[in-house]
Amino acid sequence: MKLLPHIFVAISLILPTTVLADDLELINRPVNTSGLTGLLFTTSPYTLPKGRIEVGASVLTENSTIPQYTVSELPSFSISAGIAQNGELAIQTRYFKKTINNDIKERGMGDTELSYKWNFLPQSETSSMPSLALIVTGIAPTGERELDLGTVVHWGARLGLSAGAEIPWGDHVIGVYADGQMAVQDLSDARYRDRYGLANAGLILPISKYRNLQMFVEYNIVAGLARASFTGGDYTGITYGLRLVNERFNISFGTQFLHKEAPGFDNSTRVIGMMSVKF
Repeated sequence: MKLLPHIFVAISLILPTTVLADDLELINRPVNTSGLTGLLFTTSPYTLPKGRIEVGASVLTENSTIPQYTVSELPSFSISAGIAQNGELAIQTRYFKKTINNDIKERGMGDTELSYKWNFLPQSETSSMPSLALIVTGIAPTGERELDLGTVVHWGARLGLSAGAEIPWGDHVIGVYADGQMAVQDLSDARYRDRYGLANAGLILPISKYRNLQMFVEYNIVAGLARASFTGGDYTGITYGLRLVNERFNISFGTQFLHKEAPGFDNSTRVIGMMSVKF
């Protein structure tokens, strides 16, 4: 979590500080795997326009050699809506499949998350200061505890901030985003309580003439987990991906390389695919 401000400042200093013009912007700001506007994991401070609905679906598969397992989210669904005063509301749930040593399979629902994002400091046309947003998430225990994938038992929540700027560079726009959140779960139960931090920082830029093909890279951190799940505990990750968009449709693909901190867990790889449509 302490690295988040330094990551964002370092990325921002590399790029020009020209303020975003009205006639030059990203074609589409789609939702991420949590249902909030962003990259694949990073949440941007921007929100859906008021009255706009976006439906998203994603798939994620993690493969590990030591211990040998495969965990898949097949799929994850989200519904997001732009609401008044620069607000965004999203509900998201997952379905998991777990395979151990290629022959033991378990399937079940994941937890359900309801998230709210408020862009309380929009990016000004006369300032190079980044935009800021508050993120609040509540987690309902709808997941299968037998899967041992870090699901909550009674309740869970996250609270954090997102910062970002969209900066013109020639005929294109570069998006620089970062978020940091504190997560808690089951604080009323000593057997299951946990507190930990999440941080993400990402960069997206067009790589095609018409700005509809984009490349992004993200840095991801989970730190402070007391209850290690089946897939391990704390980790850092690097995510690379491509995104194809138009004004209503998004399809994104990425690969995430995880460095696991938990003893007995080797590094692993995730493959992620996502699509979403605005209405």
